[in-house]
Amino acid sequence: MGMMSRDREDTAGSLSRQASTASSPDSSEPKPANRSKANIRVSLACVQCRSKHVKCDATLPACNRCQQEDKPCFYAKSRRGIRDPKKRSLLPDKPPATSAGPIFSTSTYSSGPPSVQSLRDLPGGWTVKSESLATISPQSGKELLLDLFYSYFHPSYPCLPPKRFFFNHVESDPNSYDFLLSVINFCGSLYTDQVSSDELLEAACSAACGSLPYTVQTVQGLLLLSITAFGMMRFEHHIGWANRAVTIAVELGMNRKAFADAAADSVLAESYRRTWWCLTLQESTRSLCDVGTAPAITDVESDVDLPCEEWEYDSGIIPLPISQSQYETQVSQGQSEFSSMAYLIDICKIQADLVAPYHEASEDKKPEIFERADSRICDWLRRIPKWKMNLVDPDGAVDVILYHGVAIAHVNRLRLRQSAPRSGLNIREYFPLGPAKGPDRKGQLVKNFGWSPNPIDIQAANSYCDLFRRPFPVRSLRAVFAAGTLRVALAYLDACVFLGLDSPVIRERINRLVQILTTHGETWPLSRKVAEDIKCVAKEYLAPRISQSWRPGISESEAWAAVPNSLLSEAPNLAPNFGFESYHPVYQVEAWPMNDSWPATLTDIYNA
Repeated sequence: MGMMSRDREDTAGSLSRQASTASSPDSSEPKPANRSKANIRVSLACVQCRSKHVKCDATLPACNRCQQEDKPCFYAKSRRGIRDPKKRSLLPDKPPATSAGPIFSTSTYSSGPPSVQSLRDLPGGWTVKSESLATISPQSGKELLLDLFYSYFHPSYPCLPPKRFFFNHVESDPNSYDFLLSVINFCGSLYTDQVSSDELLEAACSAACGSLPYTVQTVQGLLLLSITAFGMMRFEHHIGWANRAVTIAVELGMNRKAFADAAADSVLAESYRRTWWCLTLQESTRSLCDVGTAPAITDVESDVDLPCEEWEYDSGIIPLPISQSQYETQVSQGQSEFSSMAYLIDICKIQADLVAPYHEASEDKKPEIFERADSRICDWLRRIPKWKMNLVDPDGAVDVILYHGVAIAHVNRLRLRQSAPRSGLNIREYFPLGPAKGPDRKGQLVKNFGWSPNPIDIQAANSYCDLFRRPFPVRSLRAVFAAGTLRVALAYLDACVFLGLDSPVIRERINRLVQILTTHGETWPLSRKVAEDIKCVAKEYLAPRISQSWRPGISESEAWAAVPNSLLSEAPNLAPNFGFESYHPVYQVEAWPMNDSWPATLTDIYNA
């Protein structure tokens, strides 16, 4: 741990010094490619044409351009927006075999989730396609751990190369991956009872606190280890490893576009870009959780290009990346076809630039910052194409990255409306302080059931909860998932306790959030602790009832019969506060469908 302490002491000077001097060996800037044809878009294009940013006629099974150039033509099977099942069935999702053989070694590694996944991992009412439960027979524990890592951890933090490419790199240079593999093994062990995590944790931590080479693999290992430390509530370790990862990254020059451009392998170049952005996203999340401070990576000058779509990354054919300035220009021109990672990066920038400073601003500045932040978040939500906002494509593939972005947007609308003293993760301590008196606290109406009009924070909380209508496996969500979910539960508890909006609908949503956190807590102690804290606050401040006519022994069906049907289907009143129009697809209040697999009583978290 001594090495970690020295790293923390030297970080501030190191970051400021290296931000101005670090660069890649290749400092020349490539000339922008002719992208005139990229503006001509079709609903479907092959991987070859998309990688070149040229027009594709989408002819099946092979487009005319690829036929004329005598090149293999294939389409990404997971491309959302292709709703015709007959058309989707024609899409070859792998390049045709060539005389040179396959482009990667299949070896013993499986591309599907491991057999340890079971239906108990999914809350009631969620679905998972049968092929996602396909079993594998790994030949060793390490292969199982790698499969677990890529099935559960990697989707939320996709900084490493896709599994098949990563395996090839490990085979070609195993010594460079020793530390990173030790971290991957530990991360994978968190998702199974078949392998003990204790020895793997000790090995990874010992290596992280010792002497490590200044390589991208070291940065990636420290980043992943800092993420797990956060989810395990080891916040000092999280800060120390995140500190060291940022320092080494800046020393290497990963904050410069030229660093990734110098890589001969396009997949590795994309991995380098994603690693830098994952460092940035991790800091953005930590800054709103009040768990300590680390070097501000947002203060480091960076011109790293934005990552591509996940399906492009998995295919190994990486398109020409766009810069941050190109993204901003295209947004100003009304374009909206960007990768999910680009959208996630954008909402995290809004969080860092406007939401985080809001509570620290002077009282005379707060109204302006509030309006700017809230309108920027709403504009971000509007810009997402409808086909992307579905989050699940017709084949059942889940866009986990965009899910996190949309969840962050709704949580930030909540944070703007929650008082500054109620920050951090200890809801038991700050809940009695009550909600803020902000611009949405004027003349709340009190009724027996529900509310009219709906406060905007309740609308945001409902939109967050409605994300779980999709078939998301809970265990693949981020380690810091509990921090945002806590904000949502706080909004519902405030509505019941302080705002006179207590209703069975709100209590059911609190109940389900606790259930989801408990399931996520099977992997991450932070989620388990937050779930217990929410239950304690609910039991202390909420009467054990679900309606004013509640009595001991009342059945669930009788209780729900007391709730007017108009409430369960009522659409929110979206009267704008700051002059921007409402957008119905984003804030749609609906009751969650009841499911037999949920607890038989809606009051279990209050009476337990």
